[in-house]
Amino acid sequence: MIGKILKSGSFGSKVDYVTREKHDKKIFTPDTWKILGNRGLMGEKRNQIIASFEAQAMQNRRISNPAGHITLSFSADDKSKLSDEKMLKIALDYIRMMGLDRTQFLIVRHYETDKPHCHIVFNMVGDNGKRMESGRNRYKNKKVCEALTKRYRLALPKQEAPDLEKLHGLERAKAEIKIAATEALRNSRDWQTFAALLAKKNIHIIPKYRRGTQEMQGVSFQLGDYKVKGSDVGEAFKFRSLDRYFSQANRHSEPRKATATHSAAQKSGTSSVSDEAVKAVKATAATAANLAADIGEGVGQFIGGLFQPGPAYDPEEARLAWELSHPKKKKPKRGIKR
Repeated sequence: MIGKILKSGSFGSKVDYVTREKHDKKIFTPDTWKILGNRGLMGEKRNQIIASFEAQAMQNRRISNPAGHITLSFSADDKSKLSDEKMLKIALDYIRMMGLDRTQFLIVRHYETDKPHCHIVFNMVGDNGKRMESGRNRYKNKKVCEALTKRYRLALPKQEAPDLEKLHGLERAKAEIKIAATEALRNSRDWQTFAALLAKKNIHIIPKYRRGTQEMQGVSFQLGDYKVKGSDVGEAFKFRSLDRYFSQANRHSEPRKATATHSAAQKSGTSSVSDEAVKAVKATAATAANLAADIGEGVGQFIGGLFQPGPAYDPEEARLAWELSHPKKKKPKRGIKR
């Protein structure tokens, strides 16, 4: 069982997606989806559901993205044991363990694939008008999914490659970029190698700069006519995630040089690794073929065996491990001066 926290959007777009409102009615017929359960909603019609969510969201206008969306996906091996009642029970346990049982939610199952899955649309504004802090907590999501997989004796999640033959246009480009980027990251310890390996697959990194500066703050990946933001490829391929990952790699492989560079960066207030990202992206865009030809078979291994690229490496797991070892410090609340 895998829980995936999806990016925010409007309640209308979320409800329309899970109920197939905007899909081809000839393909996504009424028997390809079903509402399994809900809480705090006035009815099961589209307008009633959306109105219910929006009414509660009005209790806290400070929450700019109140529409939460999580998918629960199961292995095809579990399909025979996952009746609607069983999936609803698992989904309700997930909601309770995530602490989302004190807000509105809608649970919808989709049947059009061999892989059983359901969608949970929920309100980030709780019944008491406060933010549901666990609604987008990826660490808690991972732990809850592991616990439920064990409790219900579900098949362990597999890293399944997408069937490219069934994908077209932007979706196919996104899948091809993710496959290539995952492989490139597995065999890279710096921006230049990463960019060059992608160039071998005709994928180019497009930088996004802070307005009016040469400070890089985002990346997109371009394959042919399609350009996909790093965040849409995956959490591990956001600019900050990549920059942090290569920064750690450099510190492990060249500790003395990395320490000096890090100190200089702190004094200047800039990121030297980000500078390397800009140089690599520009160089790769100009001489992609030459850089790609220079890449050897042995790139990507860190000194001292700290990093051994292989099939078991998962950039998403690497990002999660870093976040767990570097918890964010909450800023102290300041009282109102009178």
